[in-house]
Amino acid sequence: MKATDIEERVKGLLCPILRKFNLELYDVEWLSAGRYNYLRIFIDKEGGVTIRDCELVSKEIGEILDREDFIEVSYYLEVSSPGLTRELKKPQHFMKSVGCLAKVVVKEDADRKELTGRILVADEEGVEFLLEGGEKKWYCYEDIIKAKLVYEEKSKGGKGI
Repeated sequence: MKATDIEERVKGLLCPILRKFNLELYDVEWLSAGRYNYLRIFIDKEGGVTIRDCELVSKEIGEILDREDFIEVSYYLEVSSPGLTRELKKPQHFMKSVGCLAKVVVKEDADRKELTGRILVADEEGVEFLLEGGEKKWYCYEDIIKAKLVYEEKSKGGKGI
């Protein structure tokens, strides 16, 4: 079974569990690293995820995955918050992060550039950043190689870029 097939099937199984606990799905990843396999589930909620939230989801999805038994290899199940410096992979991730500072790797022409900027606008097509130095720059999602939020202390949030 392909990684994307596993991820999609797990997403479908997670919906009722997450609804039950008032949580939202941030992402699901299937990773193979050498002889080890990992099913990583990232959950989120307003105000932040607790360890108890992760325990509840892990227990319920673990029981369902054992019963369904569609993953043919052994794996480690990990349920966690996406964290304060979460990766931004989907348009929804960027849209929920408007106003936040992000470190981004983009392709421009034949080059790769690493930028830091505040997310000003995000929609289904792309995202606009206010870069260090005050320049505004728009990128389509296909030009964003990698993006990750930058941790900011509350007292400093929203200041500067």
